[in-house]
Amino acid sequence: MNHRNYAQKCLKRCEEELGSGDHERLKYAALELRMSMEALTYDRALAYKDEFPPAEYETWQPRKVMSVLLDIDPSADKDSSLAIGKQKEYGVPAQAMRSLGSEKVLNMTTLRKHYDALGSYLHLQSMKQVRAGKPLDFDKIRSRCEEIAAFVGEVLSSPVFNVTLGSFATMECMECGKPIRKRMPHGQEVVKVECYECHAAYTLVDKGNNNIEWQPQQHDIECANDDCKHKIVVWLHEVEAGKHWKCPSCNGKNTFELGISYEAEQ
Repeated sequence: MNHRNYAQKCLKRCEEELGSGDHERLKYAALELRMSMEALTYDRALAYKDEFPPAEYETWQPRKVMSVLLDIDPSADKDSSLAIGKQKEYGVPAQAMRSLGSEKVLNMTTLRKHYDALGSYLHLQSMKQVRAGKPLDFDKIRSRCEEIAAFVGEVLSSPVFNVTLGSFATMECMECGKPIRKRMPHGQEVVKVECYECHAAYTLVDKGNNNIEWQPQQHDIECANDDCKHKIVVWLHEVEAGKHWKCPSCNGKNTFELGISYEAEQ
């Protein structure tokens, strides 16, 4: 599916509903707007597909999708401008730049402010609202729909979209060998990353000069047999109550268990 094209069609149908002037058609305008916002969020997610956790990529909740995107890239919901120019000297910004356009993005603030509110227009009033005799404010509903439609229209009219430039660190997972690619946010020196294939976790440390140190989140664990004490290396995600391993030295079974200690009052 071309999500951006679908968002455009939803917006067009919304504007037709708003243009009818019929209060009863406002709920259809709200529905089309919600679907347009959803389509734009999923379209944004596609630009980060290689960085998106597979389990999260299947979700159909726009705010959750955007939260994941912001965790990947703090600027994922920020407007931006794109320009190009020829450098006379490597590493020195070009003096003359040609603008390719600006992008307006459907951001988390707008999703939080309007998405659920639009959903409330798609249901009957609650029993409490009916008993209170509080009528629907159709002017307020129309005003909100028009405000969101105008914003979505600006997003869809952006001459450039889904710009996701960034610096990345890549390596093969030490556990499973699958490639791991992680964006390094500007100004952030320490980043956590997890292999989507085997869940091995790492801490990435920016050492400067484009050097990234990958620190595996591992622990040395001793065999619980006092006469053995053979050490093995386990990943952080493997330290879980109930998991066990066979000691390669004494052949005994070691199991991670929850524990509690007690100290009497002094």
